[in-house]
Amino acid sequence: MKIAARTPLLGALMVAGALLAALLKPTLLLADQESSLDLAHVVPAQIGAWRMVSNGNGLIVDPGQRELIEALYTETVTRAYRDGDGYLIMLSIAYGKDQRDALQLHRPEICYPAQGFVLMDRQRATLAPWRIPLTRLQTRMANRYEPVSYWTVIGDQPYAGGVAKKLHEIRYGLAGVIPDGMLVRISSLDRDADRAYEQHQAFARALIAALPPEVRPRFAGRAPPKDEKGAAS
Repeated sequence: MKIAARTPLLGALMVAGALLAALLKPTLLLADQESSLDLAHVVPAQIGAWRMVSNGNGLIVDPGQRELIEALYTETVTRAYRDGDGYLIMLSIAYGKDQRDALQLHRPEICYPAQGFVLMDRQRATLAPWRIPLTRLQTRMANRYEPVSYWTVIGDQPYAGGVAKKLHEIRYGLAGVIPDGMLVRISSLDRDADRAYEQHQAFARALIAALPPEVRPRFAGRAPPKDEKGAAS
């Protein structure tokens, strides 16, 4: 085919490609189909054996710089809780209505090193009975040892990240929907990481159980729970 003959065809293909991209571009926010989410209201002050303390927020590492938080997240809540034995848990929840690539949730692997922490270890775990994939981090800054457990929920499914999360986002995109996202981060000041992770697991279970039933799937996903024998903990 001569160049002169190919030029109109190439032009038509480019126009068709641009039109297809525009048609497939997601425009509908999933969050607009759900009831509004007021984190400060739905996250209770009493979570199982833990009660919120008023002087603990100064200990919590922010999920990023203030400008980035305002750009990425629709709502955030940061609190500290203490149980009857005095063990302190720090909770940070960030919710974003728009989870397109430019506005992805900011994972602790990024924000902790940005604030001077060293990542010493990274593990995978599962929060039973909801089969929520957890990421566990051992972080340190000087004499501050802070084990972290966190998970993310995209739309109605929890993910640890990676290919499965991206495929889920693509499925939403092909349906013309922009998913929302939530990151739940639990941490404590503890040199004993194993002890900290046990505390995090107990607190996470108590947190989900304490949430109003109508919003619980937005924190834990919509997958049917498994019994304790069928799920890792």
